[in-house]
This record gives sequence, C-alpha cells and structure tokens, in this order.
Amino acid sequence: MRYTTLEARKPERVGLMTLNYKGENRFHPDFMAEIMEVLDRAEADREIGALVVTGGDPKFFCNGLDLEWLVAHATDIPAVLGYLKAVNGMYKRWTLFPKPVVAALNGHTFAGGLFMAAHMDFRFMREDRGWACMPESDINIPLLPGMIAICRAVMTPQGFRQMYYTGKRATGPEALAYGFADALFAGDVLVPKAVEFAAGLARKRSDTYAEMKRRTRAEIARIIDEVDPLYFESTLAFPMAGV
Repeated sequence: MRYTTLEARKPERVGLMTLNYKGENRFHPDFMAEIMEVLDRAEADREIGALVVTGGDPKFFCNGLDLEWLVAHATDIPAVLGYLKAVNGMYKRWTLFPKPVVAALNGHTFAGGLFMAAHMDFRFMREDRGWACMPESDINIPLLPGMIAICRAVMTPQGFRQMYYTGKRATGPEALAYGFADALFAGDVLVPKAVEFAAGLARKRSDTYAEMKRRTRAEIARIIDEVDPLYFESTLAFPMAGV
C-alpha cells in the first residue's frame, strides 16, 4: 500500500506530494521509509523543480510520532533509539532537500509534524481551521537540540517561547504572527495557492537554490547528526505521557 503519492504538475514543474498514512500521518517506520523514497524520486525527476507537501485527510497534516509503535516497542531501547535516529534522518533530508519545498498545512500540525513542516522552506496554513502545536510541555518531554534550532530559525523568539513552554494550540492567525506560517488561505484554495507559489520557485536555478539551503541549514544539520544523539537516552528517561 502506498502512503505517499507524488503527482507532477505541468507546466508548473511542481511535484504535489500527498501524505496519507492512517489519516493522522504519524511517523511509523514504514511511512518514514516511503517519504524518503519519494523524496529521492522527486530529487531525481527533472520535471519537478519544486515540491508542495500536504495531507490527504482534510483534518490532519501530520500528528508526529507514532505513539502506538512506541508503546509496542517501549522496552526495546535499541529499537526506540533507532526510531529516533530515523526521525532525525528524515528531518535532515527535509532541511537539506535541494529543491524548494512548500508545506500546505491543510489540518492539524502537531509535535513531530510541526518540526517536519518547520524543516520545509515555506508554510501555508488554513485560515479557518487546524492548529499548529508543540505539546511537549504537556506530554512531559523536552525537545532535542535540533528541534529547538529549527524552531528558532523559522519562528520569532516570542512565538517559540509561547508555543514551547505553554503547549498552546496556535490558530492560523497566531501561527502567522509567530512566524511559523508564511501565509493563510481558505481550505479550498490552499493547495492551488501553494502550487502557484512553488511554481515561481521552480523557475530559479536549482544548483544555486540548493547551495543557499546548504549554507542556511548546515548548522542545523550538524546538530541533528552530532548533538541530538547525545540527548536521545536522557530524553527517553522522561516518562512521556501516552507511552
């Protein structure tokens, strides 16, 4: 079964990537592996100059970690550490993806889903429904350094502080004020507007754009690779609610 589809939009040269894993798009290992495979295809496809990423369920963009998988493997520490490494590997792939990426946040964007969207280049959000939220203060787990770094890169200091320490659910207008969302649209035009914007980015020189991203995100990628693993076990020591 395919959980991630990739549709090439012509003549815009935009790839529309739709995530559809059990509605909420939680990070099951199989789902993450498929995302990585689709990203490889999108990078190799010369007819795709930019990506738009959205959720297949109108209620959810992505709800982050797969808590069912974590519960099932809670006593297998090597497996859980491997899972965290896979999540980080996916974040790094997004943050350094050498083509423009626009997230069309069609629904709830929570926790790991928020961090995944943060690693994309631009975020368009519905103006009428759907929340952006990092609930870690409520589920009793501190963010890894790489998560903190990407949030600081894309959000205002005040916005990050509000969302991280309070765990509040930010509406579209609040997410826009916090710097997380770049623009708001009605649900029926969200994806078309994202495709229209991405089409403009697709006309830029891909090698230059890729190098711009590498120079912008190199330190975040280094933190993901080198610093985050030092915090995996101490983070797991916190009794995360729901696991």
